[in-house]
Amino acid sequence: MTCVDNLQKKFPHLFLIILGVLIGLSAALDIFGVFSNSWVCFDGQCGGLVPFDPSGPAWLTASSLMLFISVGVMVIMMATYFVIVTQVYNRGYLIIFRKWLVVFFIITSLNFLLIFTSIIVIQSSLFNFNSKYLTYSSQKVEVGWSFLCSGCAIFSLGLAIFCFTRVHL
Repeated sequence: MTCVDNLQKKFPHLFLIILGVLIGLSAALDIFGVFSNSWVCFDGQCGGLVPFDPSGPAWLTASSLMLFISVGVMVIMMATYFVIVTQVYNRGYLIIFRKWLVVFFIITSLNFLLIFTSIIVIQSSLFNFNSKYLTYSSQKVEVGWSFLCSGCAIFSLGLAIFCFTRVHL
């Protein structure tokens, strides 16, 4: 018997509690990161994704759209989590319950991929911009702390997906 099996037998709802904490933390960090104004910084001036500017570079427009979609997916993910929790507390763990877990896993994975892809696109595009246009300048275009908040949201979502795949229901 593994440690996870022992914990699962001792505390049957621990999985749902940990999953809820990770999802709540991820939602808070993602929403705060997307709607704050420190994504791209240059010479002490920072800009955010809000208000949305479609006339900017294509990589920033695509990344902004992916991050806005990730907030919508996060809302759907939280609603699915609440459906799962109410079904577990009302009926217990039934075999029919697995379809909700599969839907939740797919939504969580989609959210993870949206945030991860947008962060990779922003980071690589800023690196290319710096190497192409600001090679000999002491000032560089950098990512701000909003980028780090969304990165922490990815970590929390990744941990939730990892825990989700390790627990047997």
